Amino acid sequence: MRLLFLLLLPVLALAQGREITLAEAQGKKVKDIHFAHLNDKPFKNPDLRAAMQTREGEPFQRRFFRADLAVIKDQYRGEGYLDVTIPGKILVLEGEHDLHLTIRIDSKVRWLISDVVLELAAPCDTTALRQQLQLVPGGVYRYSQVVQDERQLQTFLNRQGYARATVQKDLRQDPIAHRAEVIYRVDPGKKMYFGEVHIAPGDTLHPLHTRTSLIQRQLTFHPGELFDPEQVTRTNANLTRTDLFRGISIDTLPVTAEDSLQPVEISLQEKRYRHLESNAFLNITGSRIEPGLSVNLQHRNWLGRGTRLGLDAGLGRPLQGGTVYLSERNLFRSGVDLTLSSGLTNEWAGATKVYADPSDSLQFVLLTAYDSILNGSLLFAGPGFASEYIAASTYRYASVERLWQYTSTLGKTWEKQPAGQYQTDFSVAWNQARTQPELHGNIEYNPFEPDSTATTAAPTDTSFGGDDPFGGDDPFDSDDPFGTDPTGTPPASYVDYSDGKIPIDRTWRQLLTSRSNTLNFTLRFQRDTRNDPIAASRGTFLRSSVRYAIQIGGQNTRVLDGDLEARLYLPLGRSLIWAQSLRGGLTASLRKERALPQFYWKEFGGEGSVRGVGLNSIQATGGGRVGLNLRSELRLKVRDFGLVLFWDRAGVWRHTGQTNWSGMVDGYGTGLRYTLGIPFRLDFGWSGSLAAQPVIYFSIGQAF
Repeated sequence: MRLLFLLLLPVLALAQGREITLAEAQGKKVKDIHFAHLNDKPFKNPDLRAAMQTREGEPFQRRFFRADLAVIKDQYRGEGYLDVTIPGKILVLEGEHDLHLTIRIDSKVRWLISDVVLELAAPCDTTALRQQLQLVPGGVYRYSQVVQDERQLQTFLNRQGYARATVQKDLRQDPIAHRAEVIYRVDPGKKMYFGEVHIAPGDTLHPLHTRTSLIQRQLTFHPGELFDPEQVTRTNANLTRTDLFRGISIDTLPVTAEDSLQPVEISLQEKRYRHLESNAFLNITGSRIEPGLSVNLQHRNWLGRGTRLGLDAGLGRPLQGGTVYLSERNLFRSGVDLTLSSGLTNEWAGATKVYADPSDSLQFVLLTAYDSILNGSLLFAGPGFASEYIAASTYRYASVERLWQYTSTLGKTWEKQPAGQYQTDFSVAWNQARTQPELHGNIEYNPFEPDSTATTAAPTDTSFGGDDPFGGDDPFDSDDPFGTDPTGTPPASYVDYSDGKIPIDRTWRQLLTSRSNTLNFTLRFQRDTRNDPIAASRGTFLRSSVRYAIQIGGQNTRVLDGDLEARLYLPLGRSLIWAQSLRGGLTASLRKERALPQFYWKEFGGEGSVRGVGLNSIQATGGGRVGLNLRSELRLKVRDFGLVLFWDRAGVWRHTGQTNWSGMVDGYGTGLRYTLGIPFRLDFGWSGSLAAQPVIYFSIGQAF
């Protein structure tokens, strides 16, 4: 049956069209590729197609096809079919463009191993040598396995201390019997031991700053041990992992034929370990231009122990402060890095929106005294209506967050080719956060508007959840805050809060201050396959984190916070790239009756999430628990310049049941890129009408 099929195959092929030559097939579309096996079939047809450059659905290239035939024959020879031939190939053109390929393969007889011989120039453990071989008499003759066994013998002898061992292969083939005899000629030489280890600077003008004891801890061999080149390779890898040296050379010094000790010289060139960087910049947001300064100071080899000591500091908005950190790399040779850090930062977070709190006696007195509508309603409707009125009212004000943070982090980074780079870390952090309104501004007060057909329920928790926002201290000293003057200092003129503005004085600032002391446990994971972390054109990026926080003091809230971000970079052509980012976050207090500290509220808006809107202006009143951010960019690159069209979208909700696509905020616009040297970017963002004034962003690198 198989023979009949092979005889009919040319007839069936010609029935689909006319047979053409290789020259005539050039450029035609390959519709399908078939194989006709005249003898053994060691490979499946899909495996043979996968090895070819000629692809179904692509134009036929004559030079590729000739190379494909050679590749197919090499695959057969690798499986012992040394006499394989391709007696014919049929190219049939159907219509004007569709090309059908049929390749006939005759595998012939498979070659076998007749014998494996070891010829020793000196006495050696033959049994141990034969245990290293995969080839056996009567087995299939594979040349790749012959080479692999030769290398295995060489490696085995080197690891046994025979540093000068040589192994050479020889083949004796019998074409008539289709048999091959494999001969390995082995000369073990003299057994060698590690001798004295010399450590020297690569540059004689600059002595090594790194301590000798640190270098010696990276060695995997010691004088007197059997010489093993594998240990030299591992030592080189350990020294590279310290990230202290730009040049590493491990040489075996020449010795006489009678000597059995092999001296080793390690020559090291250190990287620059002092680093100072300072950058002045301008933050351009709409009509606001704010100067800033950032400083990075590092000593990457402190005390010669490989410890990294650094300072990151910044001056200017939206973030200023400093962080000092100490990092120990490759802790106990585990590949894990330990970092200890401590910092103080101030972040201007834009506008914060919270509900008024009727349970706060001082807020109740201030609002009933200075909100004329509420004051009049209190007389006729009573305290119950006043509490409902206050609970449904909101404050919106510019805030600043001060954060003291002390962190300990264990992190590990590794690479898997071609999967990319992986990073994971676990950190324990103590946070002291304080969020409060900026002085000398106004609170945007949105009072409750009564509706005869609907009622507004008060939120499930207050801004402070019953905590004492002043940490147990009395901010008013011995003054009675509930006397005739609720603010302690009477205003020069009467201010009616119902007009929508409340001047921020020290009393209101203390009332709206949120404090939290939390112990945080965070686990992060990251996978990066991008071709460039600054200006990626292909690949993916995945980042996830889970945080469990315990609030110390107050109501002892427990917080669970999760964050996930995925990015995709898809080339659409030589100069066109589609970049997509999706980020989602969810946080919650594990005790429903407890308030969520403001430090954990979700908020979006601004350069890092939605361009065209204010910084952190996408919020949920009383604190967002759920957040979603979608960013899309179409990037066109022409030489060193680029043009970007972007669309950003984000939403923040107080509860998961409130999430909806239509309630999200959009930002869109265009941008310019310059990629040579320092990669600058300039973006113009809108949210709403294009007739409005755009928000301008000037920064470095791509947006994501």
